[in-house]
Amino acid sequence: MTRRAAVLGGIVCAIILAALSRATWARAQGADLAGAMRTVEVPGSQAAPAVVALALAAGAAALATTLAARWVHLLTGPVLVVTGLGAAASALLFRSDPSSGARGALLAETGVLGGDMQASATLWPLAVLAPAAGLVLIGALVLLRGRTWSAAARTRSRYARATEPVPEHADPQEDPAAVWDALSRGEDPSRRR
Repeated sequence: MTRRAAVLGGIVCAIILAALSRATWARAQGADLAGAMRTVEVPGSQAAPAVVALALAAGAAALATTLAARWVHLLTGPVLVVTGLGAAASALLFRSDPSSGARGALLAETGVLGGDMQASATLWPLAVLAPAAGLVLIGALVLLRGRTWSAAARTRSRYARATEPVPEHADPQEDPAAVWDALSRGEDPSRRR
């Protein structure tokens, strides 16, 4: 996997996580102040707000992977792994107990605290597992392959040379740049040979 593929994959997984948090993760029912039953659709951003925060952290870590410093992959790789694991855990926790995540949305809609409520989760929290697993995989690859990416980037940028070798002793009348080349080598170009 190349650095570019890791960065793009991390950004895509983070965007998918953020997009999935906008879907309806649960439907909750409860009585309002008048006693009438109300049904509320709870988006993932309210049901498990940690998923949105982890998606933002994953996107930032993926972007930071573009930096050429040798130590950056030691930071961004674990961040991608932890954000993927955290998003998956948050979605699974909500799926196992949807009433805890839906309580706040139902309270905001009905104004009743502590009343009877029923909540059922949709399949959207399970969809989070795919991009979360992608983040874990990408983070592991960044840790494993990151050393080679940064070394290759430094080598290409620092030691890029022209294809033609510079003549060691050129006549300054024919090639004015030869004076500068001689100075770079520590020679006195005014001295005739």
